[in-house]
Amino acid sequence: MDIRLYPRPVPTSAAHPTAGDRLQVWIGVSGVAAPPPVRWWLNGNPVAPSPVVALDSVRSPGVVPSAASRAFTGVYEFTGLRPESLYRVRVESGGREASLEMRTLPDQLSTDANHPFHVLLVSCYYQPEDRNELVSAVVGQLKGALRPHLTLLLGDQVYLDLPTLTDYKDDTAWLAAWFERDYVRNWHGPGGLGAVLSSAPCISIPDDHEYWNNAPHYSPVVGNSLSAEGRQRWRAAAEMLYRGFQLPASLEFGDSFILDIPPLSFFLADSRSRRSEDRSQAMTPEARQALKEWCDRVAREELFGIFATGQSLYDEQVGSLTGRVADYALANYGDYPEIVRLLTSIPDRGQPILCLTGDVHWGRVTKGVDVKTGQGALYEVISSPSALVSSVGLDQFKKVGGFLGGLFGKPDPWPRHAPPAKPPDFLAMPVRHKQYRSAELRGQPGDQVVLLSFMRAGYGVDVRVTYYPIHEDARVRQPIAVGPLQLRSL
Repeated sequence: MDIRLYPRPVPTSAAHPTAGDRLQVWIGVSGVAAPPPVRWWLNGNPVAPSPVVALDSVRSPGVVPSAASRAFTGVYEFTGLRPESLYRVRVESGGREASLEMRTLPDQLSTDANHPFHVLLVSCYYQPEDRNELVSAVVGQLKGALRPHLTLLLGDQVYLDLPTLTDYKDDTAWLAAWFERDYVRNWHGPGGLGAVLSSAPCISIPDDHEYWNNAPHYSPVVGNSLSAEGRQRWRAAAEMLYRGFQLPASLEFGDSFILDIPPLSFFLADSRSRRSEDRSQAMTPEARQALKEWCDRVAREELFGIFATGQSLYDEQVGSLTGRVADYALANYGDYPEIVRLLTSIPDRGQPILCLTGDVHWGRVTKGVDVKTGQGALYEVISSPSALVSSVGLDQFKKVGGFLGGLFGKPDPWPRHAPPAKPPDFLAMPVRHKQYRSAELRGQPGDQVVLLSFMRAGYGVDVRVTYYPIHEDARVRQPIAVGPLQLRSL
């Protein structure tokens, strides 16, 4: 039996606008047929946190025998805490115990410029390519003054459709058992995402590999997806596991997560789980209404909005062949113009916006300049991947090319990785025409995570973007700072 604990934030709302007085703790128990009772301690004192999601089997009773060893997860909420304070949580269950040191969020951004608010960005993690646990090693170095306050997982925390040549049975019970193995490996280790998940309270949003390549559409490389019934069975199994391991406890699939640390306001959008097969929507009508209300509030209260999704707003429409084989972009969906108009209504009303994403297997920082005013109105930061997926045959070919290049010149530290693509000249030209001109501030190849450091600067906020390359060579691992990006009322 193995027990893991990871902290999670609680979304803010009109009823509870502050973030620092409570935290949730995700608990995972694996390798048992039934979960033993759990007992909790906070700073050495016995407590009874509220069971937001009581400890239960991730796989539903209909797909797993009652006597089978499996994973159990739950989410428990601790309230009455002090903002930005350290707490030690301990749990005992079945003669085993686990502990966690967690730090609550601040209620607002510090006015001390030497006390930044750090947000860690991670996406696209393929555990078989992290054999030396380099992601854990790099994230483990973020301690002391660099310790993240918040972690955002921006999609593809698992690759349920890999390895490609796996004989996936077209059976929900078989798929759920197979997917559980991947999740337990990434959440419980050894290695995996444990260092990321324990570094700070963590919010997840999904992208396609939480389901299958190009979900919800069929993919020629995922045989189960070729029939509507096969996609339905795969989705049922994938959603069981996502709910148990990643879905924020208070949300349902397609919902958005809102968190205010004034003057910052985060909106994390699930633009994958409820995409329509006819490509009419990437976000649900309810999520788009929540986005409209958030945009109105951010502009009205003069907050600095931070919008996160699994794919870039800068991605242009792809053709049907690319969409079927690889993945459709947000711009391929019918609600993309509405999403862009809502988000750009914030700078239209005088406040810049920062967008965060992953997905594309390279990093980039882009500044969107309003051609009417010449000011930075929109910024986008991409952090991808943390551990690049394997491509059988192609990887070996690229490695040979990289080795030969090293014989005749400077070796390429990232022979398997594509170079960062340049942003289009303007953001969403079919929607906003030529209003927001693109200026690339940084293109970052290779495996990476990003640390955003938010600092008060007069009436605005500065954001330092630091890329942490993930590489065996210490010379390549040196952090790379970009910015600061200057968020100022326009």
